[in-house]
Amino acid sequence: MERDLIAGLDKQTTRVILASSGVLLGWSFVSSVWSLGPITASIITYALYGFYWFYAIRHKNPLVMRLVIFGTVAGLLELVTDHYLVDTINSLVYPNKELMIWSSPAYMPFAWSNVILQLGFIGVLLTRKFGILKASIMLGIAGGMYIPLYEHLANNAGWWWYKKNTLMVFNAPVYVIVCEALISLSLPWLIQHAENHSVKKTLALGGIVGIWILMSAYIAFSIAG
Repeated sequence: MERDLIAGLDKQTTRVILASSGVLLGWSFVSSVWSLGPITASIITYALYGFYWFYAIRHKNPLVMRLVIFGTVAGLLELVTDHYLVDTINSLVYPNKELMIWSSPAYMPFAWSNVILQLGFIGVLLTRKFGILKASIMLGIAGGMYIPLYEHLANNAGWWWYKKNTLMVFNAPVYVIVCEALISLSLPWLIQHAENHSVKKTLALGGIVGIWILMSAYIAFSIAG
């Protein structure tokens, strides 16, 4: 694939996706400062998820469309990982007052879809500029560094938290940092194979990410849990 021929990668879309990432971080910060509770997680998650579908359809953007589909499949399969964290290793805790799907809040698959879309889009930009190997390493490091901040904000907002029975960095377990780094590391390669191919292939690759999320959690907990 030629780096300059990525359908849907343009300046407007880049600004929109990066701005939406800033909105998510800003919303998380405000929710954290005022401890606004899980309702704010639901609001921002469904709003962003709906917005990404709207943008992809309205602007006929194949890259954003593929990333939404890719992230949605991965997010749905992530429910298995959440069950592992909540009920198998008893590390992750969600508030009792939420609408749940299995062990997770109902919004969680879509929250994962949003984050995977944002990280995946950044991975596309990095791949275009630096190539797949450097992009994977850079995104893996960035994903691992970003998590302690996001987990700290989620904890103070009352969205979820972790039992402090393992090594922590602020409010993030070390194994979660390792897990997120492993997930981010894989995204540039997988998305490169999804962005310009059939929807069927995108669905399959999203499934691979969902399985890799569970494997990453298991590997990370075995190493640092």
